[in-house]
Amino acid sequence: MTGMRLSRLQRRILVWLLADEQRTGGRTSSSHQELVQALPSAKGNISQSLRTMEARGWVVIGRSPGGKAEYVILTAGGRQRAHQVAGSYD
Repeated sequence: MTGMRLSRLQRRILVWLLADEQRTGGRTSSSHQELVQALPSAKGNISQSLRTMEARGWVVIGRSPGGKAEYVILTAGGRQRAHQVAGSYD
């Protein structure tokens, strides 16, 4: 898992999701819309990064019946990777 390179955007997404999870005590999932608003990148870039991270098993994307992303949850592997990334910012 540590051998996979992360883009700057993917690192920022992981750190944001980890902070959001810690803020809520893990009781709620992170809103896709809030994530898009919090990070200054094009929505398409965030969506593509999330799909890549989902394929790697780091996040689960909850979708509406129409297929639109509604929420994002860190998996155990994503949480571990987020801690690694957050630690490198210290």
